[in-house]
Order: sequence, then structure tokens, then C-alpha cells
Amino acid sequence: MMPSLNLSKIYKIQYVHPKTGEVLEGCYYLEKGVKKQGQQRYLVNGELIREWDVPERRKWIKESNSSLRGFFIKIKRKMKELNEYSLAKGRYLIGENEFEDEYNCYDKLRAHYDKQVERYGPICPITHMEFTFIRTNEKKGPGKGIINITNLSHDRMLNEKNYTKQNMLFTSTGWNLARGNFSLKDMSRLMREDYFKRYCKILVERFPDKKYMFNGEFENDKTN
Repeated sequence: MMPSLNLSKIYKIQYVHPKTGEVLEGCYYLEKGVKKQGQQRYLVNGELIREWDVPERRKWIKESNSSLRGFFIKIKRKMKELNEYSLAKGRYLIGENEFEDEYNCYDKLRAHYDKQVERYGPICPITHMEFTFIRTNEKKGPGKGIINITNLSHDRMLNEKNYTKQNMLFTSTGWNLARGNFSLKDMSRLMREDYFKRYCKILVERFPDKKYMFNGEFENDKTN
């Protein structure tokens, strides 16, 4: 766990009016006779800024997010968002998300990850790139986001299925993005041969009933 960060011991706190930006004498202001609290700001180098823009807070967030725990928390959120988006679009994924856990808990994800690492090591089983956990937390404009292709990612091997233990594989972000929604036929044309064969072998291992898709092409392949 990351240690707590008490910014009030480092910087002076002031409050501003949310509409006018006026610095308040205290914490509150009146609006139509109703007492309301102003927006909290920190005085940093003579400038009043929001907590999330304070350098120490930005560093704290970067270090917190750039950890296995930070990635698991984000992965859980992304899983939930996908399910909600699918339902909103009238699409129903096959099966249930088997990684639902208590709030701020990721024990099920961690157990699945540990089991995979025990077999393959802390690497993407497709690209053999070592997993990284890097987030810069830098301010970015549109189209300026930085993608670390070796970062840990959660990949559904069959896109029509939910996040089940059978279907979910931890891969590198680069592989997950490159694979996208391509068919096996298209993947065989676009992907590196060793990457594609590793993917197919794991897919058949996870889903033996899908063997017919390969016509036995990869059964005797020795690619690890």
C-alpha cells in the first residue's frame, strides 16, 4: 500500500468561489442565503491549484498507478465498463465475469495472474515481452497519450465471451491492441508467425472444442 500524503502540512489551503474564482476569507460563501463550501485549492509557488495538480500528489498517483495493485484496480474498472457498454448496446457476452470482487479488492485477479506467472513467468505468453507497469500521469492533449506496449493487459481470447478464468489471459498491451477483433485468418496474415502460433496453441488448450478451426495445423508445433 502507498503511504498517505498530507498536503496540508506542505502547502497552505485556501478556498475559492466555484463560479467567480474569488478567493474566500474562509471555507464558505453564501448563495441565495444558503451557506455553501468553496472549492479547495493549494497555494503552490504563489498559485492556487487543485489537489490533483500539486506536484507531490501527481508523483504519488504515478507511483500508485505504476504498480501491480494499480493495474489490477484499473483492470477491474475496465471489465465493469465493458459489461455496462455491452448491455447498453444490447450485446450479451457469453458467461459471467468471474473476477467480480468486493470494492477495492482484486484477490481473484491476483490469483489468476499468479497462476499464469507460475506457468509462463512474468512475461506475455504470446510475445515473451516482460510485463511492465508504467504510467506517467503526465497531462496530455488529444492524441498525445503514451502507450507502453509491454504493460500488463487483460485479453479475452474469444471476444464473444466474458471475462471468465478460461477466457481471460494476461498479455502485453501491444499484443492486445494489435490483435483487436481480427479473425484467425486475418491474424495469420498480419501477425508474426511465432506470436500467432503461441496464441493458437493457448486458445486450443483453453478451448479444445475450437480445434476444428485449425485443421490440426498446430497440434505438433513445438513453439513455446
